[in-house]
Amino acid sequence: MASFLYDAVTETACTLKLRALTAQSMNTTTRFLGLLTCLALFVSGCSGMFKGKGASDKAVAEFHKLYNDGKIAEIRAAADSKFKNAASEKEFSDFMGAVQRKLGKVTNTSSAGFNVRTFNLTTTAVLQQNTTFEQGNGNETFTFEMNGEKALLVGYNISSKELIMK
Repeated sequence: MASFLYDAVTETACTLKLRALTAQSMNTTTRFLGLLTCLALFVSGCSGMFKGKGASDKAVAEFHKLYNDGKIAEIRAAADSKFKNAASEKEFSDFMGAVQRKLGKVTNTSSAGFNVRTFNLTTTAVLQQNTTFEQGNGNETFTFEMNGEKALLVGYNISSKELIMK
């Protein structure tokens, strides 16, 4: 009888240890899976941000190429509907015509900073450029929204002393 009692106590102690180890193992596994999930979400969110910067850089280069070629209507045509709704075709053409008359063609541009963010599954990139024109300098701000792999222009601003003073 004492042997039976000893076996029952030993079996119960072993069962409790096994349950504790199993619970600890499951807790560690749950933490690991949670960490992997967070990492996957972080990486997927950042990939859109990296693509946004690269696509926006290409879009700035294309904007300047079209600007230098005098293809202002094509800049507007390639832009997002938000951009098109902000000003009529004539207003945009008149504005960019004034920039071309007063500053001339783009001769050089360099990045002065950028911000890429994703909110509600929409990636927005804001790029600031220090741009040298034939007849002056300007600080340009481009705002793009990602549409698939392409950056669409939603905002453009230029700040230039020569643009105002001439």
